[in-house]
Amino acid sequence: MELKEQLEIVDVQFEDNNQRANFICLDELVGTVHDIGWNRQVFNKETKKFVPDEKKAAEVDKWCEQYFGIPFDRLGETIGQKMDVYCYDHFNSFWEVQMISKFDEEMLGQILDVEIVKALDDGKKISLQFEYDGNLYESKMQYADWLESRQEWFVNPVKRKKQYEKFEEKFQMPVEEIEAMVGKKVLVEVKKALGKYIYSEIKPFQKAKKKSS
Repeated sequence: MELKEQLEIVDVQFEDNNQRANFICLDELVGTVHDIGWNRQVFNKETKKFVPDEKKAAEVDKWCEQYFGIPFDRLGETIGQKMDVYCYDHFNSFWEVQMISKFDEEMLGQILDVEIVKALDDGKKISLQFEYDGNLYESKMQYADWLESRQEWFVNPVKRKKQYEKFEEKFQMPVEEIEAMVGKKVLVEVKKALGKYIYSEIKPFQKAKKKSS
Protein backbone atom coordinates (compact mmCIF):
# COMPACT_ATOMS: atom_id res chain seq x y z
CA MET A 1 0.00 0.00 0.00
CA GLU A 2 1.18 3.52 -0.81
CA LEU A 3 -0.35 6.62 0.75
CA LYS A 4 -0.54 9.61 -1.57
CA GLU A 5 -1.40 12.68 0.46
CA GLN A 6 -3.75 15.46 -0.63
CA LEU A 7 -4.42 14.53 -4.25
CA GLU A 8 -6.86 16.78 -6.08
CA ILE A 9 -10.16 15.35 -7.33
CA VAL A 10 -10.13 16.49 -10.94
CA ASP A 11 -13.23 14.68 -12.19
CA VAL A 12 -16.21 12.66 -10.99
CA GLN A 13 -17.83 10.34 -13.54
CA PHE A 14 -21.29 8.82 -13.03
CA GLU A 15 -22.13 5.41 -14.57
CA ASP A 16 -24.76 2.65 -14.42
CA ASN A 17 -27.78 4.96 -14.38
CA ASN A 18 -25.99 7.26 -11.95
CA GLN A 19 -25.56 4.47 -9.39
CA ARG A 20 -21.76 4.42 -9.54
CA ALA A 21 -19.45 7.39 -9.04
CA ASN A 22 -15.80 7.29 -10.14
CA PHE A 23 -13.50 9.86 -8.56
CA ILE A 24 -10.42 10.72 -10.63
CA CYS A 25 -7.58 11.95 -8.41
CA LEU A 26 -4.46 13.54 -9.89
CA ASP A 27 -0.92 13.18 -8.60
CA GLU A 28 0.49 16.08 -10.53
CA LEU A 29 3.98 15.63 -9.08
CA VAL A 30 4.55 12.23 -10.74
CA GLY A 31 1.98 12.57 -13.52
CA THR A 32 -0.43 9.77 -12.54
CA VAL A 33 -4.18 9.51 -11.96
CA HIS A 34 -5.88 7.26 -9.44
CA ASP A 35 -9.56 6.32 -9.63
CA ILE A 36 -11.84 5.44 -6.74
CA GLY A 37 -15.26 3.91 -7.39
CA TRP A 38 -18.28 4.17 -5.12
CA ASN A 39 -21.03 1.80 -6.28
CA ARG A 40 -24.52 1.76 -4.76
CA GLN A 41 -25.13 -1.66 -6.38
CA VAL A 42 -23.86 -5.22 -5.78
CA PHE A 43 -22.67 -7.77 -8.34
CA ASN A 44 -25.03 -10.67 -9.07
CA LYS A 45 -23.02 -13.77 -9.97
CA GLU A 46 -25.95 -15.42 -11.77
CA THR A 47 -26.80 -12.54 -14.10
CA LYS A 48 -23.21 -11.25 -14.08
CA LYS A 49 -24.58 -7.73 -13.70
CA PHE A 50 -24.73 -5.09 -10.98
CA VAL A 51 -28.16 -4.89 -9.36
CA PRO A 52 -29.72 -2.41 -6.88
CA ASP A 53 -29.16 -3.14 -3.21
CA GLU A 54 -30.63 -1.14 -0.33
CA LYS A 55 -27.86 -1.96 2.15
CA LYS A 56 -25.05 -1.07 -0.23
CA ALA A 57 -26.80 2.13 -1.26
CA ALA A 58 -27.23 3.12 2.39
CA GLU A 59 -23.55 2.40 3.03
CA VAL A 60 -22.40 4.58 0.12
CA ASP A 61 -24.79 7.36 1.12
CA LYS A 62 -23.20 7.26 4.58
CA TRP A 63 -19.73 7.68 3.01
CA CYS A 64 -20.98 10.71 1.08
CA GLU A 65 -22.16 12.37 4.25
CA GLN A 66 -19.12 11.34 6.30
CA TYR A 67 -16.42 12.43 3.85
CA PHE A 68 -18.04 15.26 1.90
CA GLY A 69 -21.21 16.28 3.73
CA ILE A 70 -23.36 16.03 0.58
CA PRO A 71 -25.71 13.43 -0.98
CA PHE A 72 -24.56 10.99 -3.67
CA ASP A 73 -26.09 12.91 -6.59
CA ARG A 74 -24.01 15.99 -5.69
CA LEU A 75 -20.60 14.29 -5.64
CA GLY A 76 -19.66 16.26 -8.74
CA GLU A 77 -19.26 19.22 -6.39
CA THR A 78 -16.19 17.54 -4.88
CA ILE A 79 -14.09 18.42 -7.94
CA GLY A 80 -11.22 20.59 -6.77
CA GLN A 81 -11.12 19.16 -3.26
CA LYS A 82 -7.98 17.39 -2.04
CA MET A 83 -8.02 14.00 -0.34
CA ASP A 84 -5.52 11.44 0.89
CA VAL A 85 -5.58 8.38 -1.39
CA TYR A 86 -4.52 4.90 -0.27
CA CYS A 87 -3.20 3.00 -3.29
CA TYR A 88 -3.30 -0.80 -3.28
CA ASP A 89 -2.31 -3.31 -5.98
CA HIS A 90 -5.79 -3.58 -7.50
CA PHE A 91 -7.78 -0.63 -6.14
CA ASN A 92 -7.60 2.76 -4.43
CA SER A 93 -9.47 4.15 -1.44
CA PHE A 94 -10.00 7.37 0.52
CA TRP A 95 -9.32 5.40 3.72
CA GLU A 96 -6.92 2.68 4.78
CA VAL A 97 -8.26 -0.80 4.12
CA GLN A 98 -7.07 -3.61 6.34
CA MET A 99 -6.05 -6.40 3.97
CA ILE A 100 -6.10 -9.98 5.25
CA SER A 101 -3.33 -12.07 3.69
CA LYS A 102 -3.50 -15.80 2.96
CA PHE A 103 -0.75 -18.37 3.34
CA ASP A 104 0.45 -20.26 0.28
CA GLU A 105 1.16 -23.98 -0.21
CA GLU A 106 4.76 -23.62 0.97
CA MET A 107 3.55 -22.79 4.48
CA LEU A 108 1.39 -25.91 4.90
CA GLY A 109 2.14 -27.76 8.12
CA GLN A 110 4.09 -24.86 9.65
CA ILE A 111 3.49 -24.06 13.32
CA LEU A 112 3.81 -20.34 14.03
CA ASP A 113 4.28 -18.63 17.38
CA VAL A 114 2.42 -15.32 16.99
CA GLU A 115 0.53 -12.68 18.95
CA ILE A 116 -3.13 -11.78 18.51
CA VAL A 117 -3.38 -8.13 17.43
CA LYS A 118 -7.15 -7.93 16.88
CA ALA A 119 -10.07 -10.04 18.09
CA LEU A 120 -13.73 -9.50 17.34
CA ASP A 121 -17.10 -11.07 16.69
CA ASP A 122 -18.43 -9.19 13.64
CA GLY A 123 -21.90 -10.73 13.66
CA LYS A 124 -21.05 -13.35 11.03
CA LYS A 125 -17.82 -14.86 12.32
CA ILE A 126 -15.34 -14.84 15.16
CA SER A 127 -12.11 -13.29 13.87
CA LEU A 128 -8.70 -13.62 15.52
CA GLN A 129 -6.03 -11.67 13.63
CA PHE A 130 -2.26 -11.89 13.89
CA GLU A 131 0.82 -10.62 12.09
CA TYR A 132 3.53 -12.74 10.48
CA ASP A 133 6.45 -11.45 8.41
CA GLY A 134 4.86 -8.00 8.28
CA ASN A 135 1.50 -9.22 6.93
CA LEU A 136 -1.88 -9.54 8.63
CA TYR A 137 -3.55 -12.97 8.78
CA GLU A 138 -6.79 -14.25 10.23
CA SER A 139 -8.05 -17.38 11.93
CA LYS A 140 -11.84 -17.33 11.74
CA MET A 141 -14.78 -19.30 13.07
CA GLN A 142 -17.60 -18.69 10.58
CA TYR A 143 -21.22 -19.07 11.65
CA ALA A 144 -23.03 -17.36 8.77
CA ASP A 145 -24.07 -19.07 5.52
CA TRP A 146 -23.86 -17.52 2.05
CA LEU A 147 -27.26 -17.44 0.34
CA GLU A 148 -26.50 -17.44 -3.37
CA SER A 149 -29.98 -16.30 -4.43
CA ARG A 150 -29.70 -13.19 -2.24
CA GLN A 151 -25.94 -12.64 -2.64
CA GLU A 152 -25.72 -12.13 1.11
CA TRP A 153 -24.49 -13.74 4.33
CA PHE A 154 -27.11 -14.86 6.86
CA VAL A 155 -26.47 -16.02 10.43
CA ASN A 156 -27.07 -19.71 11.12
CA PRO A 157 -28.13 -19.81 14.82
CA VAL A 158 -27.16 -23.48 15.24
CA LYS A 159 -23.68 -22.87 13.82
CA ARG A 160 -23.30 -19.75 15.95
CA LYS A 161 -24.09 -21.67 19.15
CA LYS A 162 -21.60 -24.41 18.22
CA GLN A 163 -18.86 -21.92 17.34
CA TYR A 164 -19.41 -19.96 20.56
CA GLU A 165 -19.12 -23.21 22.54
CA LYS A 166 -16.01 -24.21 20.58
CA PHE A 167 -14.41 -20.82 21.23
CA GLU A 168 -15.07 -21.05 24.97
CA GLU A 169 -13.71 -24.61 25.09
CA LYS A 170 -10.53 -23.69 23.15
CA PHE A 171 -9.69 -20.41 24.85
CA GLN A 172 -11.35 -20.80 28.29
CA MET A 173 -13.36 -17.61 28.00
CA PRO A 174 -16.79 -16.69 26.59
CA VAL A 175 -17.04 -14.85 23.27
CA GLU A 176 -18.27 -11.80 25.19
CA GLU A 177 -14.72 -11.45 26.54
CA ILE A 178 -13.04 -11.88 23.13
CA GLU A 179 -11.11 -8.60 23.42
CA ALA A 180 -9.05 -10.27 26.16
CA MET A 181 -7.44 -12.33 23.38
CA VAL A 182 -5.54 -9.27 22.10
CA GLY A 183 -1.90 -9.48 23.12
CA LYS A 184 -1.98 -13.21 23.87
CA LYS A 185 0.65 -15.49 22.35
CA VAL A 186 -0.82 -18.38 20.37
CA LEU A 187 0.36 -21.28 18.23
CA VAL A 188 -1.06 -21.30 14.71
CA GLU A 189 -0.93 -24.24 12.30
CA VAL A 190 -1.33 -23.67 8.55
CA LYS A 191 -3.70 -26.34 7.22
CA LYS A 192 -5.72 -27.23 4.13
CA ALA A 193 -9.41 -28.20 3.90
CA LEU A 194 -11.11 -30.15 1.09
CA GLY A 195 -7.78 -30.38 -0.68
CA LYS A 196 -7.76 -26.72 -1.74
CA TYR A 197 -8.67 -24.22 0.99
CA ILE A 198 -5.66 -23.09 3.05
CA TYR A 199 -6.52 -21.74 6.48
CA SER A 200 -5.00 -20.92 9.87
CA GLU A 201 -5.97 -22.90 12.94
CA ILE A 202 -5.12 -21.61 16.40
CA LYS A 203 -4.21 -24.32 18.88
CA PRO A 204 -6.31 -24.53 22.07
CA PHE A 205 -4.99 -23.00 25.25
CA GLN A 206 -3.60 -25.48 27.74
CA LYS A 207 -6.16 -26.09 30.43
CA ALA A 208 -5.15 -25.26 33.96
CA LYS A 209 -4.57 -28.30 36.10
CA LYS A 210 -7.03 -28.82 38.90
CA LYS A 211 -5.49 -28.55 42.34
CA SER A 212 -5.57 -31.76 44.26
CA SER A 213 -7.40 -31.62 47.55
